[in-house]
Amino acid sequence: MNRTNLRVIVGGASSAHIEEQKKFVSAFVTNSRLMGVLVIYIHWKIDAESFHQFFYIEITETGIESYRSLLGDDALHMMEIEQTMLGGLGSVKVDISEREAVLLIQEYAALNRKYGEELPGGLDEYAFILNRKMDVSENEVHALFAKTCIRLENENQLINYFLMRYFSGDGAAVEYLSDGRIDREISVSKYQDTLCLNTIEVRKNLYDEVTYLCESLVESDTEHRLIISELALGGGFVTAFDIISSFSISPAETAMKLERPEFITVYDILADTDRVLDFLDDKYQNALKRDTDEGRLYLRFNENNDHLKQLVYRLNDDIKGMLYVTDEGQLILAAYSLTQIQRLERSAQTWPFAREIMIIAKYEFKEDVFYDFIKSDGGDFVRYVEEICEFGPEDED
Repeated sequence: MNRTNLRVIVGGASSAHIEEQKKFVSAFVTNSRLMGVLVIYIHWKIDAESFHQFFYIEITETGIESYRSLLGDDALHMMEIEQTMLGGLGSVKVDISEREAVLLIQEYAALNRKYGEELPGGLDEYAFILNRKMDVSENEVHALFAKTCIRLENENQLINYFLMRYFSGDGAAVEYLSDGRIDREISVSKYQDTLCLNTIEVRKNLYDEVTYLCESLVESDTEHRLIISELALGGGFVTAFDIISSFSISPAETAMKLERPEFITVYDILADTDRVLDFLDDKYQNALKRDTDEGRLYLRFNENNDHLKQLVYRLNDDIKGMLYVTDEGQLILAAYSLTQIQRLERSAQTWPFAREIMIIAKYEFKEDVFYDFIKSDGGDFVRYVEEICEFGPEDED
């Protein structure tokens, strides 16, 4: 899911003026490269005034996807930009030099040309970065790539990241995670898929040699595939990788594979809906916010990507919870565990209008229903459930 829906904030500084007057202050990059996205930030001084630039990078399809800037030091604007761009990455900021920032931006702008994607608006503000002449060694490229990556802590994390990048066709990450032992081109030519689910089974042979058997569910533009593979690890890298089988599966089989509990609590909003939205906009500034035809959705993400450390990886396990305010005056809370939904409910009890929202239904589903409801363009979740299941909440066990 694209976590950015961004507008350009025009700082009012031309590229020529920035190039002539600028002084580098600081820069950082998020260590989220292995997730396929990252953010680069540069702080300049122009005539004693601060100029801030943010670049959102998508590795496999776009390059530089979004750009935002700010002239001056408006703290609220800075916080809003940071939370919008970084809020869902589950990463930390890594300080980098001016040279490193320029090299990264030039590298990812080259992806825009490779994929045939236009650079985002505001080009006049950052063209001077793209126009710099830079010589770079292979060792410097490798060291800079490592700065953009999280330090891996266990074998599951290495395997899940490797398969995620392999199936997305990310040759650079394949090479990095295998220390060059796996041909980076084998994935680029075959796959551009999303890893939806991966399970890891540890195996030992008669000589106590360990390998890892993985069952991966991947999604392309046209189908879902189930891929069985075997990996060997050593020294913190993938040392061997072999695909045993790969075959398409039906939508019904896909749904069964992805099946997991979903907990939903529905409230009637007795307060003014705009007041509720204003409060949630302020409280969940770092959530992904999306307006639909029937309401406003808030996706809250975990502060890290520790779900990749598990034997079972699911694409959406980085989601902490979901909130949806419909135009028909319902507040819907959704989560993938009982603990998470209870946390959301307790949080709702502390809101200033807590006495003006009333629980009207609670559900536990064996499969995802929440997103289907949002795509249905409906505004009453209880009515939607009655239509698809032919029962009401009073019929639940």
